[in-house]
Amino acid sequence: MRRDSPRPSLRELASAAGVSVPTLRHYFGARPQVVDAIFEECLKLGQEGLAAQRNAEKPFAESIQDYSAALIRALAAGREVRLGDLFAVALGEGLLDVGVSRSTLRHILDPTIIVLEDRLRAHIARGDMIDTDVRAAALMLISPLLFASLHQHQLSGDQERPMSLNATTEAISAAFIRAYGKATDATGATSPAT
Repeated sequence: MRRDSPRPSLRELASAAGVSVPTLRHYFGARPQVVDAIFEECLKLGQEGLAAQRNAEKPFAESIQDYSAALIRALAAGREVRLGDLFAVALGEGLLDVGVSRSTLRHILDPTIIVLEDRLRAHIARGDMIDTDVRAAALMLISPLLFASLHQHQLSGDQERPMSLNATTEAISAAFIRAYGKATDATGATSPAT
């Protein structure tokens, strides 16, 4: 998952696992199946963090701001392999190898989208968000946040064209809140935010 190494071959994957190529092939098959198993393991390791992102207890605006800030923090968290690195590798693998595309969706992208969909459904049910296609709405929030983080960290935008991720996150969140939130009038009635 480290960005400082090119896409590893099956031989390099076997070496990293401390096994031979025939052993790796016996248990997993070809390279796409090995990558699928790696992504599946990453999903298992990330379940606790994903589950926390379903929380929609706070008011809509605060919930969206919290979600956005948490995603940006998680993408750049100081680890040997950051979540942003995982997304970068998964997108690269999935776009370059059709055999890995579904694995990228199933184990990396869609779980992230699905937990936000659940959070948004809770806000719709509570009446503080407009009734809308939650998948499209989730993509509308995640996409610019992910792109901004990848731009700054994995693509070295912080060196080429630095920007404040905090300010960007706030602007993206505010736009999402305006687009999807419901305003409450003096009587307590709700209507789409303006």
